[in-house]
Amino acid sequence: MNTHILSLSTYTSPKIIESNKSDFIEYGSDNNYFQFLIDRYLYSTTNNAIISGISNMIYGKGLDALDSSKKPDAYAQMKSIIKPNCLKKVALERKLLGLASMQVIYQNGKVKSVEHFPMNTLRAEKCNDKGEIEAWYYHPNWEKYKKGEEKRIPAFGYGNKKEVEIYVIKPYISGFHYYPPIDYSGALPYAKLEEEISDYLINDVQNGFSGTKVINFNNNIPPEEKREEIVNDVKRKLTGAKGDKVIVSFNAKPENKTTVDDIPLNDAPEHYQYLSEECFNKLIVGHRVTSPMLLGIRGASNGLGNNADEIKTATLLYDNLVIKPYQLEIIEALDEILAVNDIKLKLYFKTIQPLEFTEVEGMNAEQREEETGVKMSKVCCSTNEDLDTEVADALINLGEEPNE
Repeated sequence: MNTHILSLSTYTSPKIIESNKSDFIEYGSDNNYFQFLIDRYLYSTTNNAIISGISNMIYGKGLDALDSSKKPDAYAQMKSIIKPNCLKKVALERKLLGLASMQVIYQNGKVKSVEHFPMNTLRAEKCNDKGEIEAWYYHPNWEKYKKGEEKRIPAFGYGNKKEVEIYVIKPYISGFHYYPPIDYSGALPYAKLEEEISDYLINDVQNGFSGTKVINFNNNIPPEEKREEIVNDVKRKLTGAKGDKVIVSFNAKPENKTTVDDIPLNDAPEHYQYLSEECFNKLIVGHRVTSPMLLGIRGASNGLGNNADEIKTATLLYDNLVIKPYQLEIIEALDEILAVNDIKLKLYFKTIQPLEFTEVEGMNAEQREEETGVKMSKVCCSTNEDLDTEVADALINLGEEPNE
């Protein structure tokens, strides 16, 4: 009863709270779970590198259209409505937060522009009778939220096409209607652990590598209130990066002196190296990274080594299983928004992976463009048959779609 242990906070999954006191759905016990995810991105080295790398791969070299030459007017409208900077932010937040949001701005009943909207500032309105989210509530800082400060913004398709609407890209996960969990939720505790290890080692250095200690006060057991006061005072002075290194004690008798006992950690370097590698490996698995080398990360095992064939295989696998599903989600959202202006294009994201890593054998010109990001008229041809096909496609591109 007289021993006090300072333990790390345990990780818990977020609570999605529907309260009668508000019209929106809270996310997390403190209604600030998005900030928790942002902190894990900012302070975990491995988590930051992986999320940044994946979001860059999602955006690639930007948005393009396979039929841009056939529909130049529609393509020009699309380019004026959707800006590259918006898509970069959307790609990052979709990976980081599990959702991404865009504000759709109208003019004369048509979409004028699409801008990124910070997802962490939004909370979902309670569903209607059909299970549909008709609006999202905005507040710049939910940590300091006071009732009545929120602003209601209609969801896409529920406004009057005169005011701003919010389009939220949200994957379906069974049992989660308002806020689906991130796809790396299983690895999130290891991002937190990596932060704790980093903080501990920094604190260890700043405190002169002083080991963990037990401080014994040997002049009787004071009342509980006094014990709490002493414990808090010691913690305040000795813990943290700015903790004091010297303990000053006053004793009436030598036998009642304060004693300080070390709790040694055997093989400390090996212990923390193991924890660090465990965090790295679990985060790699949690994000479904086939090889750290794909994201510019060199792991302890050097990823897949220098075998070009293995790296190529890992690249193709990762692009098809992880990156393209994200891209497809964003493209489907953009298609739905552009449909308001009667714009229909075959959109795709230009890849940033090397051309030699892309398998184009057996593909037609349009498929090759989608896979490589190189326009059809610029695709090199190795045979006369391919050349004939390219010439035919180029001539078709110069034609026009007949009207009714």
